[in-house]
Amino acid sequence: MTKRLLLFSILSIASIACFAQTKIDTAHKKNVPPTWNDERLISSPTTLTVAPGTMEVYFMHRLGSMGTSSNGGFHTLYGFDVASDVLFGFDFGITKRFMLGFCRSKDQELIDVYGKYRLLDQKIGGSPISIAVNADWGITPEDTTTLYNGSSEAESRRSIADRFFYLGQIIIASRIDKHLSLEIVPTLSHRNHVLEIINTNNNTYDENDIPAIGVGGRYMFNKTLGIVADYYYIISSYRTNNPYNNYYNALSCGIELNTGGHVFEINLSNASGLVANNFIPNTTDTWLKGGFKLGFTISRGFNL
Repeated sequence: MTKRLLLFSILSIASIACFAQTKIDTAHKKNVPPTWNDERLISSPTTLTVAPGTMEVYFMHRLGSMGTSSNGGFHTLYGFDVASDVLFGFDFGITKRFMLGFCRSKDQELIDVYGKYRLLDQKIGGSPISIAVNADWGITPEDTTTLYNGSSEAESRRSIADRFFYLGQIIIASRIDKHLSLEIVPTLSHRNHVLEIINTNNNTYDENDIPAIGVGGRYMFNKTLGIVADYYYIISSYRTNNPYNNYYNALSCGIELNTGGHVFEINLSNASGLVANNFIPNTTDTWLKGGFKLGFTISRGFNL
């Protein structure tokens, strides 16, 4: 029921936006300034795509938990001794609206190939929102012993398909004024292989498909400095009141610095993973117990 409601909400928002666009006099439409400075907002994609003929190189790093109650504290130098996840990636502008990219992250050794397409642009006198879709395919080359750790599945039933991850997102964003930009990101994460462990508190098993609703925003004080934040509400019965692991929604906030050629971001997050296929199913730290981790992202564009 939850998945159907999520899908209905996505289609309704997109339909209303497209209908509204067709009802406005095209003679008065003008592009608004860019809603975002970068293709991603901490843990979320944005509606921005790389310009054609351009390559964007980016690096992301997330340290360990700072709080003592979350295995941080002085003995890990408040997380500085730990690398929860490290990622590097490349984005390529194919057309004015379409980009392709790939990245590799330390968490689960995940390799992702993804594409983003802008369906609708926000315009003055036109659509009040911009819409893009983001699709991701991932594979983990993890050692078999690690991948199937805790699994009761017979070896004869294991296959290469167990290593595949998929992700689909619709990004709906709006630049409210020259300072504030907001977005909502309905998301569906799919993993081919999950452990068959029952949540005895509600008799549910871990789901292959996990819907989530992401929201994010940025407030720019000037052309250079701003604050950013995003949050993912994760919809999973198995992760509700789980007796084996405490699961939490992912909350991140940070500072964005735009120097023209570079976009640099420093942030705090309770999520260990840097990509949605990792942090949606596996966020087990909470801000309330010091489970927040220091992280940063730096990106640089190059003309090809």
